[in-house]
Amino acid sequence: MSKPIIHFVLEDMEVEVPIGSTFQQIVDASGADVTFGCRNGTCGTCRIKIEKGTENISPMEREEKDFLQSIEANSNERLGCQIKILGNCSINYIGL
Repeated sequence: MSKPIIHFVLEDMEVEVPIGSTFQQIVDASGADVTFGCRNGTCGTCRIKIEKGTENISPMEREEKDFLQSIEANSNERLGCQIKILGNCSINYIGL
């Protein structure tokens, strides 16, 4: 089975990653331009937009859902510190 590929829209960069990798691990290893603040889902600094492949991102937990609703985020927005990559996707960093 091939490894998933993440396309970072901002950098137009593609990175091959192991299934189940956290987005934080991938960003740290690749040098992609994504800023993390608290790293526990409470500040929104790492807010990203899933351009393609939302089905290939780990399911949203209650805390992340509540936070994103509180800032009126769109349905394809997630907190980078809360996701794992399960397949190919295209991600754009938007921050808070």
